[in-house]
This record gives sequence, structure tokens and C-alpha cells, in this order.
Amino acid sequence: MSWYYTQMIQWHVLLAWCSVGLFFVRGLLVQFGPPPAQAFAKDARLLVVVFGVNACLVVTGLSLWGSIGYNPMRDWWLGIKLVALVGYMICGHWAMSQARLHLLGYLTALALLALAMDLSINRQFLPG
Repeated sequence: MSWYYTQMIQWHVLLAWCSVGLFFVRGLLVQFGPPPAQAFAKDARLLVVVFGVNACLVVTGLSLWGSIGYNPMRDWWLGIKLVALVGYMICGHWAMSQARLHLLGYLTALALLALAMDLSINRQFLPG
């Protein structure tokens, strides 16, 4: 593996964990935090950071996808991961976009995110 590929994977993993942490903490702050913390979780400056992290995550993910040559039709785990990530984005947007957190959307987004991360690590849907 080339140096570029190894570095790209490391950046992608770091960005993924940052994205997960930001989503998880923002959801907890909106759901259980005091009003100042709830306001901070929806502050425009924080949303710019969240957008930046997720944009860089998408760029690194697409770069890795292109350099490795995976095909979501042939490598079914990647297809399921992409569907899970789209579901995560939809549920996450629904959960965070209203004046209050939609707990069902938040928990569904976390479950879909866990599925996508599991597929990224193990490259299989079911154990065995």
C-alpha cells in the first residue's frame, strides 16, 4: 500500500470518529442539556465545524473508494454501507432540525451509523 493510501485511511478514520462524536454530543446536549447547552448544540459556528468535518469525510471516503476500486454492486457490504449512511443523514437531519430533538430520529441515526461503521471495519453484514 502506498503512503498516500495509508494517510488517507488514517484521516478518514479520524474524521469519522470526529463526526460520530459531534453528532452524539450534540444530540445529548439537545436532549438532556440545560438551555445554554441546547443553544450551543445548534449554534451556527458549531454547525460550520460539523459541516466541514462531514464534507472532508465525504471527500476522503470518495477518494478511497476511487483508489481502491470497490464497486457497491459487486462488494455488497459497501452498497449496504452507502444506504445506511444515506439513512443516517436523513434521520440525523430530522432529529436535529427541529426546535427540539426527535429522539426516535436520533436513535435511528445512531443505529444506522453503527451499522455503517461495523461494515467499514468488518466488511460483512452478518457474523461468520
